[in-house]
Amino acid sequence: MLDAPLILNEREARKARAALTRIDKLLSSDSYFSAALGRLPPEVLGMHENALRGARKSFAAMLEGYEKAQSGEFTEFADRWRSEPGVVLIIARIAKGLSQAELADRLAMREQQIQRYESERYRSISLQNFKRVAAVLGVDLQAIIASEHTTTFLSTLGAPNRPDVPDQQLKAIIEHAKKFGWFTVPTEPTERLRAVLDYIGDSHAKFGSPGLLRTGLKSLDLKDDALLAAWRARVIQRAEAVGIEIQTTFDHLEISWLADLVRLSVLPDGPKRALRLAQEKGIVVVIEPQLTGLRLDGAAFLLGGTPVIGLTLRHDRLDNFWYTLLHELAHVYLHYLSGLAAGFFDEDLEGEKSDELEVEADRFASSALIPPEAWRLSPARISRSAGPIESLANQLEIHPAIVFGRIRKERNNYKIFSDRVGFGVVRKQLSSA
Repeated sequence: MLDAPLILNEREARKARAALTRIDKLLSSDSYFSAALGRLPPEVLGMHENALRGARKSFAAMLEGYEKAQSGEFTEFADRWRSEPGVVLIIARIAKGLSQAELADRLAMREQQIQRYESERYRSISLQNFKRVAAVLGVDLQAIIASEHTTTFLSTLGAPNRPDVPDQQLKAIIEHAKKFGWFTVPTEPTERLRAVLDYIGDSHAKFGSPGLLRTGLKSLDLKDDALLAAWRARVIQRAEAVGIEIQTTFDHLEISWLADLVRLSVLPDGPKRALRLAQEKGIVVVIEPQLTGLRLDGAAFLLGGTPVIGLTLRHDRLDNFWYTLLHELAHVYLHYLSGLAAGFFDEDLEGEKSDELEVEADRFASSALIPPEAWRLSPARISRSAGPIESLANQLEIHPAIVFGRIRKERNNYKIFSDRVGFGVVRKQLSSA
């Protein structure tokens, strides 16, 4: 999966130009933000506005690279994507002024086949056919053996990078796969390892294997953590199935509905309704328990342009559910063009963060759930009794567990108000989600 967005065909270029027009209209008018201001805190809208300004720069840069490639100035564009051979092929097609249909004719293929190859950045193509396309486009392939002083240009060709699976992790994955029906587990030990590698490798082949995953605590190399790779593969598999049912294309410029989402928290079936509302907005939310050995709370990434949020429900509490969901939604809205393609995999959301994007997502989630001004002025912030806390929750029309959870976190005391944060409620409700 690419760690940055890019434009590689006219359809994507048209969408980018339309997005630029909409962003410019929003940023030049007070109407959108004034309408949303009555529903969402100014801190949330301010972060979203900054994200829109960043998105505008990204769309403009992507369009510039695409249009330069069309006019023959492709060297800088191609150099930037040297580590993605499939992207280099697409850039070569653009630079030669060929449409997908014209390239298909030269290769005696159907246009739909070229469209599929390019949508997958040529990840599923055989090496023989990759060489055929490269020859037609005049791309010189080089396979360089990496050393301390060299880099590999064609590193993503062939079989995807597969993580090593230590015995303890393999055992955890197999037990989890059996328990939750991931795949048929072979009886032979050697076949079990192959089944796990194939399961993980399939998601890598389709969607790539980002080098570094942002966890908020540290950077992880995906190929060194089979547990995380397996969990990600399962979420991708389930998200593909759910995505078929989604009728709405996600709009990262529209954010006011988050106010409705937060207010669902007061309802007995609020979590279930929240997942349904997110799906109506074009976002897939998958509940997938973590594997033994992980400390994962949630994740957010893109799957074919559709935002996917994975939740483990590691802490089965109402306050944690709402905070984690809003944290991952923050990644979707604030980092749609600045990291969501590679993905955010969040460990221990109740701990301290060092990554600036994770800190930003924390601020977004906290502000969306409890407006900073209301929190600053409320006696609930320093209260030792439940009354003022519940009063603030009623005032904000949110579940009291959210406010009790905020107090426990700020005071770094998870022994207080343990009976007020909704233990044992969420997992039971969302077990089939």
